[in-house]
Amino acid sequence: MTDWLDFAVVMLSSAGVSVALTAALVWLLRSWIGERVRGAIQAEYAEKLETLKVQLQAEAALKLETYRATLKGQGDAELEKLRASLAIAAAARNAQYGGLVERRFEAIAAVHGLLLRFHQAVHQLVQPNLFVRGPTNEESSEAVYQTSIAFESAYPDKKIFLPKSLSDQIDHIRQSLVSNANLYQMMVVPKQDYERHLEVYVKVSNELPKTIAALEAELRALMGDEPTSAPPVTGAPPVLAPE
Repeated sequence: MTDWLDFAVVMLSSAGVSVALTAALVWLLRSWIGERVRGAIQAEYAEKLETLKVQLQAEAALKLETYRATLKGQGDAELEKLRASLAIAAAARNAQYGGLVERRFEAIAAVHGLLLRFHQAVHQLVQPNLFVRGPTNEESSEAVYQTSIAFESAYPDKKIFLPKSLSDQIDHIRQSLVSNANLYQMMVVPKQDYERHLEVYVKVSNELPKTIAALEAELRALMGDEPTSAPPVTGAPPVLAPE
């Protein structure tokens, strides 16, 4: 009877150990399998995530390049349009400006020549006859009249092509020529006024040439020449002997 009890105890003890061992083995196996599964899942997730990142980066880079290409194409097109419009505007402006420059040069040449001839005629009119007798007063007066008519006929149409500062100077010279010619004819010749003759002669022979020289310098500068200082007018007026 005692032997059977011992045998039963041994068997029960062996069974308990086996169950515990089996449970431990099962737990270890489940833990190992769980770790393997989690590792596999994490590896797969990381791989898929990396693949997704690469795809997203590639798509973003492609979209960015496409956007840049689109912007560049639009920018190039707009730039070409701007260049074309600027070229057209420049051509139109050059044509307009070129025509204006040509008309201005023509106006300068015409007005300057007529003004010089007008001044020469007035200068000849008020010139005293010291040793060599020149044209008569009637001939000189006719020359002044003809040159003034020529100037007055041409100047109004040319005036618009000149800068206002220059046209104002020309108006001043023209008015001075007219007033001195009239003063000579109405005061000097009839009354033999030597003092008034000297005054008129100094204005026409000394002061007006300086004004005309300054005008010529500005006209040359307007045509592109470098500005130069006018040479000083020297010499005293001669003793006058009106006709």
